Amino acid sequence: MPEDTPPFRRVSFFNGRLLTAEDLNREQEYTLGKQQLHNRSLHGFGIVDGLEVSSVRDKVVVAPGFALNCEGNEIVVSHQQVLTAPDLNENARSLFVNLRYAEEKSEPVGDQCATDQPDFGVIIETFEVCFEPENCNRAHRHARARWLACGQPHALTIAKLKRHSQGWRVDRGYRPPVVK
Repeated sequence: MPEDTPPFRRVSFFNGRLLTAEDLNREQEYTLGKQQLHNRSLHGFGIVDGLEVSSVRDKVVVAPGFALNCEGNEIVVSHQQVLTAPDLNENARSLFVNLRYAEEKSEPVGDQCATDQPDFGVIIETFEVCFEPENCNRAHRHARARWLACGQPHALTIAKLKRHSQGWRVDRGYRPPVVK
């Protein structure tokens, strides 16, 4: 376990206790923190299932699948993603397809006109597919058939694209990290 992991704190429930939003948020943080630690420590990071990448000219397709990022977040891609690869300068010969964990606040609660900071009733765990010139996985170590998670927030590189005369093609020589 990383040395900088603080002790886990959970709410102590008893009859007659008045629960506040802070108590319930602490309970969620406890559960999420334990799940993230479990994922990082026991599984590492990488693709668990699916997420195959294909390309046709300037279109890049990411198949549905499931992955773990270095923080231990679970990334679920439930529908095929069709994206247009960016037009980079002519000197760029390769590009990496990255998957980034994200959260969106949804379902505003209460009078939205009464405050500058509205409250939201739901947090949606989602993702972003982005194209970058750097491989976000390159500085990571591999040990005992497992990619070691660094615990830091960054994207997960799932494919490498190479520029050809007809557009971008998936580099089949690139091997993304896989959770076994």
